[in-house]
Amino acid sequence: MKTKLLFTVTLLFTSFITFGQAYPLDPEADPAPRARVADTEYTQNFTSGTFAIAGSGAHVNISDAALVNGTISFDVVTASTDFLASITFHVRKLYGNSGSIDFTVNGTTDSYTLPSDASATDVDAFEIYNNLTFSQDVIISSVPTTITLDVNNIAEDAATNGVKFRYYSVTFNNIQLGGDDFDLNQANVSIYPNPVTNNFQIDAIKSIESVEIYSVTGQLLKTFSEETTYDISDLAAGMYIADIKTEVGSKTLRVIKN
Repeated sequence: MKTKLLFTVTLLFTSFITFGQAYPLDPEADPAPRARVADTEYTQNFTSGTFAIAGSGAHVNISDAALVNGTISFDVVTASTDFLASITFHVRKLYGNSGSIDFTVNGTTDSYTLPSDASATDVDAFEIYNNLTFSQDVIISSVPTTITLDVNNIAEDAATNGVKFRYYSVTFNNIQLGGDDFDLNQANVSIYPNPVTNNFQIDAIKSIESVEIYSVTGQLLKTFSEETTYDISDLAAGMYIADIKTEVGSKTLRVIKN
């Protein structure tokens, strides 16, 4: 039976963050953790459009007679252990409005075109949610991850009641949840040395099936089968995530490359 997989990570260094500044996410939350934009300590700069919290805090609203243009960003951190998340953004506009938006996470930007729908029964009504999925999975850790939305010239277009744009929330789906249940004690795994110069070894009670090395933005960089040593000499200095799969389950650990 599919049950929640407890995603445990040994935090190898202390991060000097203030949880009042970065929005904390619970990696074990069900449903998936969601950052409601109005609840975060966001920063915003809209060069055209009036910005306000609306819907009793359900969303931020930017409106103008002709054009909405600007940016809003906030930080998130894990409330406990690191986790790899797929990210979905929840926004809305009027059917008759058109423009584009950019979402940037950890230096990667996804662009989305938001066309108008002149055939809609009411061009001045809000369309069904635009749930936009980010192209890369992202590690949410104790180091703040910045989520940035750029609204690019959303215009009135076919609408007759100006421009209205709503930014509701960002959902972080823990992709480790929903796996097969297993005994966490049997999956006891450690990496040494850590920090790593060129190679590391893995101490595990059970046989290792695979080792995957990810960047902190969730990009898969290297894949290994079970080996005596694991060579990451070709990687630049920095922090990486090792997803280690054993015969009884998986464990994710942070690797520091010197």
